[in-house]
Amino acid sequence: MDASISIGGSKGHIEETVHDPIFITIYNARRWKMIPSCTGRYTCRDHKTVSHLKPQQLLEDCGIDKPTIDSLNQYYVRFEKERRKDPIYVIPFADDGETGLISYVKHCNIGEEGTVSYVHTLNSGTGFQRKLEALNVVLTEDMLIRDEVEVSEIGSLITNETVQTSS
Repeated sequence: MDASISIGGSKGHIEETVHDPIFITIYNARRWKMIPSCTGRYTCRDHKTVSHLKPQQLLEDCGIDKPTIDSLNQYYVRFEKERRKDPIYVIPFADDGETGLISYVKHCNIGEEGTVSYVHTLNSGTGFQRKLEALNVVLTEDMLIRDEVEVSEIGSLITNETVQTSS
């Protein structure tokens, strides 16, 4: 028997059943709240305890094992500066791209170096692709992060961008 959870059904959200085991594990590991008027999209109520975690660290913190995390594609999307949108990490949980995590990178210009925090959104089948379309994001090979070194380099790049924008 497949595991599933029913979510939504209030505050303008349609009720839906999710079968994705990664989504279910993350959903059950933290407290999530519906994003108003965004069916299928949830933000973490435990923001203060997870905002310092990079997306892959959040998955690990929620109980997703390292081999599973390593098997997932992770994308880094930077928007043109004129659009004034925060860069995002996108991690589809399955090959069909039906569910996934979208994490917004927030720059906090505190002190000389500045800091980076993350706003993690958990997205079900009704919300994931719809949000990517609303952002005009089509995930492509050049956005794909290939290894931990690249993740580290992007992290340094984000911090450097923060320093540059604060001066």
